[in-house]
Amino acid sequence: MLSRRLEDRLLADARRRIAKMSTDSAREYSISVWAYGMRVAENPSEHLEDDLGEMDMALATLQAVRERLAGD
Repeated sequence: MLSRRLEDRLLADARRRIAKMSTDSAREYSISVWAYGMRVAENPSEHLEDDLGEMDMALATLQAVRERLAGD
């Protein structure tokens, strides 16, 4: 489980990346991130911590995209 501070940093980083994208680009990016997350979930690596870190970044990115699309 991530600390609240780390979660906030991941979300802030994702928000900065998403803010630079058009609405259509953000939507397309979210589909790619979702697909990547599914691939990680379906084919776990030998190092669970790495997979969890990837999923944490994916979830932060999807949350940032959702916020961005809700704002438009």
